[in-house]
Amino acid sequence: MVLKSLLRAIPLLSAALGFSGMAHAQDCGCLPLEQRSIITLTDNAGSGTGTQTLSCDNIYLLDGFVYVNAGDVLTIEPGTVIQAKEGQGASASCLIVARDAQILADGTADCPIIFTYEGDPLNGSTPYNTQGLWGGVIINGNGILNTYYPSSAGFGDDWAEGIADSSGEGRDLYGGLDNAESSGTLRHISIRHGGSEMPNPPVNFQNVINGDETNGLSLNGVGSGTIVEHIEIVSTLDDGLQIMGGAVNLKYVAVAFSTEDNLEYDQGWVGDMQFFFSLLDQPAKSGEHGFDLEGDDFEFQDVTLSFLPYTNPQIANFTSIGHDQATAVRWHNGGGGRLYNGIFQHWDFGIDFEDNDPCDAYELFLFGELEIHNNRFWNVGDSLALDTMILYEGPVWNGNMQIQNHFVANNNVGADLGIDDTFEALAGFITSGIDPIPSVADSIPAEHQPVGTFFDPVDYTGAFSPDGPNWLAGSYLDQMGLFYLGDIPGCMYAWACNYSPAANLDDGSCDIVSCGGCKYPDAANFNPAALFDDGTCVWNAVANPCPTDVDGDGTTGVNDLLEILSLFGASCG
Repeated sequence: MVLKSLLRAIPLLSAALGFSGMAHAQDCGCLPLEQRSIITLTDNAGSGTGTQTLSCDNIYLLDGFVYVNAGDVLTIEPGTVIQAKEGQGASASCLIVARDAQILADGTADCPIIFTYEGDPLNGSTPYNTQGLWGGVIINGNGILNTYYPSSAGFGDDWAEGIADSSGEGRDLYGGLDNAESSGTLRHISIRHGGSEMPNPPVNFQNVINGDETNGLSLNGVGSGTIVEHIEIVSTLDDGLQIMGGAVNLKYVAVAFSTEDNLEYDQGWVGDMQFFFSLLDQPAKSGEHGFDLEGDDFEFQDVTLSFLPYTNPQIANFTSIGHDQATAVRWHNGGGGRLYNGIFQHWDFGIDFEDNDPCDAYELFLFGELEIHNNRFWNVGDSLALDTMILYEGPVWNGNMQIQNHFVANNNVGADLGIDDTFEALAGFITSGIDPIPSVADSIPAEHQPVGTFFDPVDYTGAFSPDGPNWLAGSYLDQMGLFYLGDIPGCMYAWACNYSPAANLDDGSCDIVSCGGCKYPDAANFNPAALFDDGTCVWNAVANPCPTDVDGDGTTGVNDLLEILSLFGASCG
């Protein structure tokens, strides 16, 4: 396995300059990286970026908190690189999309949009565990929150963590009344080596409660009209992906190597997410939780008395891999939600349910606002016992038993689906990767499918199909050497009837008979469905004007002579 990863890393280290296409910038219609001009983006004394387009013929450098102001639209072309000056806290550099502004960052698989630190050589030489060099990307929308702090417009809003608006215009606020709002498009985006922490005391009083740090990507009060697809968030100080309220939906998201949580949600998020890959830093034992799922902090009295809207998203088809000092899921502070058809591997504990507030995760479970359906657990703790997979923390004497009964009734089991869940590294570089593709098929009962038209209908657990490709192939994580292809048996010969392009281990199953036949239209037994000519063509005197063409290839050649010589002296009787 080590040899496989090292062999794969050789071409990647020499050419990895983005997702899969940055090494070939010209193919994206972009200038080569070394020929791009560097253009600095500032907040322009509160004027923000204005409405403009960032071209992939330049490298853009964020200097400080850079806002896209209300009414403005920031368009980012495929293949564009946005770097950020290094700094922490108030000196961090971030891109912040204010309420009523839009970002249209629509990359492609071969031409992703990259956010990273200033001077990143983009050649694979940055250690995978480099974190906290800049702030992150923050989107503030008009979605509904369950916080009670009222704005002048009469709805609850909140201050975004880790930033402050020196203009006094409230551009760091989010929340509203429109869960269908659109803050734009984020598609094929790679966010790398970010995250920052504000000093104590925080700039905004409310963030004494919620914390005061930026994350890789923060979606604050973002509505369902926003497109968020194919997002990669790598090596973040604090949380990788944070979702606060709103109803944004996400698809094909990967978060790895966050120092705290890979996913945190809170404040009434009611959106959906499908195809999510999460991985903590195993060699350093860094990161506390794969998922940190909250509703809001009742003990600090910043939530509506009803807790409505309940924090209750649906997350389906995920693969979450940790390390042996971390917890897969912490559900607390009034957090609800529904987890469908996921895989949890390599954790000290599975799911931690807290019951400390008057309306905590356990109460959301009793209300039917917290459910776990058809998930698979393996390499969790030191056994397959439910008390390893489930930890109830609260005063109800049979609380753990009630959750265990729900767990079993909804087809959650300990099962090994054949995932290689352990990677190794040396001096910040991955030397032995993982294989996240299950080798065991695991179908989904109809009653455990997520609800709604957002979800693609699939019949497998986890983020990756056992029969399909790794949708992170070519990503930054792939270029780091994180993934290797496990043994995929099949026929590896392209000329065979049952050729399998995904196979990397020949299993002797090649079929060269069933798809053969006569491929010459003039022959009496011409077979238009044949994939290759098997030499069985039958000719007659009329149809074959060239009787010396023994092999039926349309010409008289050396092969015909050899055929005749091989039969020389043979009896025709």
